[in-house]
Amino acid sequence: GCPHKSVYEVLKKLDCTVPGDIGCYSLGTLPPYEAMDTLLCMGAGITAGLGLRHVLPEDKAMKVVSVIGDSTFMHSGITGLVDMVYNRPPTGHVVVILDNSTTAMTGLQEHPGSGLDILHRPSQLVKIEEIAKAIGIENVDVIDMMKNPDDVEKIIAKRLSEKKTSVIIARRPCILSMKLKAKK
Repeated sequence: GCPHKSVYEVLKKLDCTVPGDIGCYSLGTLPPYEAMDTLLCMGAGITAGLGLRHVLPEDKAMKVVSVIGDSTFMHSGITGLVDMVYNRPPTGHVVVILDNSTTAMTGLQEHPGSGLDILHRPSQLVKIEEIAKAIGIENVDVIDMMKNPDDVEKIIAKRLSEKKTSVIIARRPCILSMKLKAKK
């Protein structure tokens, strides 16, 4: 029931090199997906991808897609996105932010992008797409992998073919947090 699975299936199908980091989405390194190629500290997926985009031959660089979760993005990924704009590779770069609206890897805690504070009270919502647009990312897309599964492959393939900075926010609530909220 994890909404991230369709993104990994597409990245594997498109033969992408996928740097990632620590989060529930790290399961993308394991079977059946085996789609994530690096697994480093929080936030490293974006910067590792940038490094690869700078040093690989163009044909290989154009297949690099960084993945990061929404909570990890809020904690330590924003700086990598700023670096992506500031030290832009000639090939551009594609980042997929797997937004499940929670911090699933450590117990479903809230974060600035969830719209709730740590005590589950309404809080100011920090919107990832607004951050990306504000710092100068050229393409910002928001997709729901479950509503329109065909859109996942179309948008990733399109952004991989462009030499621009692109952020794809794959947004769908975590199935575990949905079950927990349903009990309340």
